[in-house]
Amino acid sequence: MVLLAVVAVLLLVSMRLRGMPVQQPVAFDHLKHTKDLELSCELCHNHVITGTYAGLPGAQTCGLCHQAQRAASAESAGVKVPFVPPDSLQFNKLFRLPAHVYFSHRRHVGIGKLECDACHGAIAGSQQPPRRALVRITMEFCLDCHRAKGQSLDCVACHR
Repeated sequence: MVLLAVVAVLLLVSMRLRGMPVQQPVAFDHLKHTKDLELSCELCHNHVITGTYAGLPGAQTCGLCHQAQRAASAESAGVKVPFVPPDSLQFNKLFRLPAHVYFSHRRHVGIGKLECDACHGAIAGSQQPPRRALVRITMEFCLDCHRAKGQSLDCVACHR
């Protein structure tokens, strides 16, 4: 009985550290879009340079390219986008920070010129949506980067 309790606690701690699995509405292929088609992250995450949050694409964003079937493959047939209503496609956040942490994509990407993979890992090379964040964002992870780049270590810079 004690062993079962220990296993349960370890499982819960592991899930908490890695985050809960996230299901996405479509099997989005980042590799196809970023490498094969050479699209920039900003095309779909349109606030990544100017906003606090990068933004997740919706049906209108996907519809810029996917109004009609793009190729003869079964995969392409599945991504034709006549979504109705326009908000019917909603991707789910993969990365979540504690409520007391302030993070701005504008500050890190727009001004600091950090590449997406610095925090998001090799997501641009993924062919299926990951079920969990590829990088575990912790305070130590952030502080290591701030130290390496000579940025502020002042607590109030990131904590509210």
